[in-house]
Amino acid sequence: MIIIGIVVGADLLVGAVTGKLIREVPDVGVNQTNTAQALFARTADILILGSSRANHSFDCKVIEDSLGMSCYNAGRDGQNMAYDAMVFFSYLERHKPLIVILDIVDSQLSNRWFDNLKEMNCYYGLSKPLDRIVDDNSNWIEKIKLKSNLYRYNNTWQWLLNAHIAESQAERDGFRPMPVNARTNFNASFHNKENIKIDKRCFHYLEEIRKACDKNHIQLILTYTPSLVVVKNSGLEDWIDAYAKKNNLTYYDFGRDAEFYEHPELFYDMTHLNAIGAKLFTKKFVQNLK
Repeated sequence: MIIIGIVVGADLLVGAVTGKLIREVPDVGVNQTNTAQALFARTADILILGSSRANHSFDCKVIEDSLGMSCYNAGRDGQNMAYDAMVFFSYLERHKPLIVILDIVDSQLSNRWFDNLKEMNCYYGLSKPLDRIVDDNSNWIEKIKLKSNLYRYNNTWQWLLNAHIAESQAERDGFRPMPVNARTNFNASFHNKENIKIDKRCFHYLEEIRKACDKNHIQLILTYTPSLVVVKNSGLEDWIDAYAKKNNLTYYDFGRDAEFYEHPELFYDMTHLNAIGAKLFTKKFVQNLK
């Protein structure tokens, strides 16, 4: 009984302290702190959702200076539409944005990245919308484990402590620019057809976001950010275009924009813009948005 009491006491103490540190963590420009800011802190007029393509492509300062509206980039590497729903509904609990920009890539609508949802375990118990989606995608054993603070936070303390002693990058508002390579050894790759398979769960979360935006009179804008992997027809971009038209949504497709794919020097790798490319892209996006 004494041992059980010590374990339970330690679990409660770890939960209370770590939960407080996560909620108050400064924005130091890494995935974990960007997510914490989006889940618990930021209240910008424009919320950007998506994967790494969104996070490294939308320069919030360009948007803010051009539109006179606050903006936060909540994109995160290696996450699918379930993550976007977690962030969106957690954000909506404390603040209603005027615009939501949702950048969509194929991995967000496939089942490939569901295992990466385990990265969200450290926020479990701090956000009801997040808890719901994690539970929906966990088996009963995982649900039992998640009741333990020691389990949820076992890979958390290192990044959390580093974040609390690191220099804040809050002025970037979530945007994480990729470095500019001195030399680029890649060029655009062209494909005539792309086989896409839409995962039912991912589509369900996309629909949840769309319906909530409609209900709350939030303008939802879909985008496909520039890439050096160019699919000329019958690809995801066509699927997004059809989905946007069906639901009366604004959609900007930059995947086939020669202004970008003809200039590999604007890219960090085949699918991500570098800092210079991101600034140019955001300026063009804002002009379209105006």
